[in-house]
Amino acid sequence: MSERQWERLGSLTGIGFVAAMVASVFMVPSPPHIDASTSQILDYVTSHRTALLGSAVIGALAGVLFLVFLGHLRHVLQRSEGGVEALSPVVYGAGLTTVAVAFVCTLPLAALAFASSSPEVTTNSGLIRLLYDLNALGTATIMIVLALFVAATSVAMIVREMEGPILGWVGLPVAVVLGAAGVAGFYNSTYQSFWYGLNIVALLAFAAFVLAVSVEGLIAPARQPRSVLAPREAVPST
Repeated sequence: MSERQWERLGSLTGIGFVAAMVASVFMVPSPPHIDASTSQILDYVTSHRTALLGSAVIGALAGVLFLVFLGHLRHVLQRSEGGVEALSPVVYGAGLTTVAVAFVCTLPLAALAFASSSPEVTTNSGLIRLLYDLNALGTATIMIVLALFVAATSVAMIVREMEGPILGWVGLPVAVVLGAAGVAGFYNSTYQSFWYGLNIVALLAFAAFVLAVSVEGLIAPARQPRSVLAPREAVPST
């Protein structure tokens, strides 16, 4: 396969990631609010055990696809930067951190669903609350790291290390919304409709941004590497 074909394949993994991520989030009903009672939480994970575990599996698949997409973005940026790494390490590092945190933060709710028939778990209100709050705080952490990923990718587009400068300008407010939702998640221990809605908006905006970046990568021509060294001036002969 040519380099351009590999690039298109990398862009396709971004589209696959968005599809898997959206499916994993919306294949289960909305969870109880952060201030729900432990009995409500337990009823939720018991009633939707299969769907929650399936969501965790599809979410893991989304993480794998995002890793491949991330490698594609790093290749595109490094080629455009011509060996002078500027934004590529930030995009790659933020993406890797996001995937690592996402893998970990899916475990508390999945563990609750997995052990929903175990008396050691179902009779321990403190453990139920701890696992549920860890899931919420993990989501908030993901939002903050995603804000860095989207911001770095957007700047790369604006400075034309990637195609789509207009999309880059659109991505900056998406990063702000992600960051705001993430920070708020560390302080909102009671349900507030505005912040709950902002989380959904931030998630959908991130999905739309990645989808747009992927489609742009499919249709845009391959970029040529930026020259690292300026051409040397001709030395007059003696």
